[in-house]
Amino acid sequence: MRNSFYLSTLCGILAEVFTGRGATLGLLSLTLVLGLYGIQRSLWLDESWVANSVNAPTLGGMFYYPNWLQTSPPLFLLLARGFVRTFGLNTVVLRSVPLVLSLAAVWTMLGAGRRVVSAPFAILATAALAFHPTVVEYFRSFKQYGGEVAATGAVLWASIAYLQKPERRQFGILLAVTAAAMGLSYPTAFLLPGLITAIAFQDRVRALTLAGVAGAELAIFFWFLIRPNYTPELRAYWIGDPEVWLAPGMIAAVAFCAFVAGRLALARRSLETRDWISVVLLAPCLLLFVSELAGLYPASPRTHLFVRPCFLLLVAMNLEDLSAWLVARWSRLPVDAVVLAAAAIVVLLGLRKQFHEGRFQPEEDMVGAVRYLRKNVAPSDLILVHASLREGFLLYTKIQGWTNPPVIYGDTEWPCCPRGKHAGPDASKPEEVLHDLDSKVPHEFSGRIWLFYTDRPLHWDYVRVYDPKLWQQYFWSRNCRPAVYIRFANLGLTPMICSPVSRNSP
Repeated sequence: MRNSFYLSTLCGILAEVFTGRGATLGLLSLTLVLGLYGIQRSLWLDESWVANSVNAPTLGGMFYYPNWLQTSPPLFLLLARGFVRTFGLNTVVLRSVPLVLSLAAVWTMLGAGRRVVSAPFAILATAALAFHPTVVEYFRSFKQYGGEVAATGAVLWASIAYLQKPERRQFGILLAVTAAAMGLSYPTAFLLPGLITAIAFQDRVRALTLAGVAGAELAIFFWFLIRPNYTPELRAYWIGDPEVWLAPGMIAAVAFCAFVAGRLALARRSLETRDWISVVLLAPCLLLFVSELAGLYPASPRTHLFVRPCFLLLVAMNLEDLSAWLVARWSRLPVDAVVLAAAAIVVLLGLRKQFHEGRFQPEEDMVGAVRYLRKNVAPSDLILVHASLREGFLLYTKIQGWTNPPVIYGDTEWPCCPRGKHAGPDASKPEEVLHDLDSKVPHEFSGRIWLFYTDRPLHWDYVRVYDPKLWQQYFWSRNCRPAVYIRFANLGLTPMICSPVSRNSP
């Protein structure tokens, strides 16, 4: 009897460690480790202009950033602005915002999962979300994508809680969570049709209330925030993304889940709470696929992140149903142990990929480049900064306290999508690049000019004209000779020594 008591106690402790609070703390701790891993790496273009907008003197300058189209949702911007105003402007503070949101995403995903499946399956679904390489990368980026995952998790958690217990208080929580989530994530709109449909079959007044509040909020966002920050070039850039629709594996899995859920509902000839939860999870996956197919929504891994909690919970529900069917035939099948082992493997593979492949390296090492320039540029020198590096240079000269760098900015081959600039493939012809230089570099300049440009092949493949080569040819024609080429991560720095030339020189 005593041995049985000890054994049952040990099993209870292990169950709590691996499926209870221990699992929550473990997943959050490992997410924190991955978020801290490389937290000091430089922000690059996409992140830098968001950081500059967050640090704008006014809220108007943040929401309508004069240099770039503002595509980040308002609650993300306000949260980041609060961090910067409280802790100061630096890389660690900026990257702390997505870190906090990634922790919220894991927590809400696990909370939503535990309401609809058993703890082992919820842990497996959360691990599959949090430790996927694409998710980890965008969880670390100073962009809204981690917030979109957190928003989806929060809405699912509140939705499932309401559908399981449709009380007035739960509906109030759901209404508040949905309103906040839409301020943090525009794609929350994809969750609304399925959720409103599920609620309508219980209470049409509440469904209309949710639809009215959400519709009014979306209309306000569209009119005041989305519309002023939209251009045809932005849409062409997103729709022209090389990724096509959802991954085939995801499409197949969603179709399978829809088939299984439909068969179960038909067998019962009624829809139960679990079926309505399946509808809430399935609807955004199908709507996203149709939207991408119709060219109404950009198709890329980062724009899919918000739907991953829906997809993974849907798969977890069907896997749990499958495991119940297997246990009914093989009662000794250790389902929970197998599922937890699978979760552990997912976590270990995710961690190994991050540390083994050194995924903390910056996309563009603007920190190192600006520090080098600040140390080596003389007052009589000039720095020619390519248009694609303008935002990063502005950000890190401010962070490093370099108040008056001798800089001129190029105005050709912009990436997508600066405000009021023609950007994209073939936006500038070679003669326009040379004319831009001729209008900005003093004709009688002699001394050292630093050519500062991106070396990312994807940028030059996108714009199709290679400015650095044209720059060097131009300065060769002005009696300038290159010194030692200096390279940082995906950044090139070429100092050119220019001898005095006559006024008639080209």
